[in-house]
Amino acid sequence: MKEKLLEKLIRVLKAVEQAGNEGTWLTDIGKKTDLHRTTVGRLIEKHLSEFVTVDMVPPFNLKMVRMKPGKDLKGILRYLKVKERIEAVRNAK
Repeated sequence: MKEKLLEKLIRVLKAVEQAGNEGTWLTDIGKKTDLHRTTVGRLIEKHLSEFVTVDMVPPFNLKMVRMKPGKDLKGILRYLKVKERIEAVRNAK
């Protein structure tokens, strides 16, 4: 995993974690992290879908993002680090 990607993931996770149980909107995460909201959405869909829940608000298709119960930033980073090591070994063969 590239360092810039990991940095973006950490910024997104921190913004979601700060929101707590209430959750936050993709646009708010984008403003807090200085990333475009579509970039935030793609990062969540591709890399963080196991750790956060995304709820759609029907009339406007807005997305509310919340951290799943029992998940925290340290545990997620540990998982991503292990996943990176596994991918490195797999690519080396």
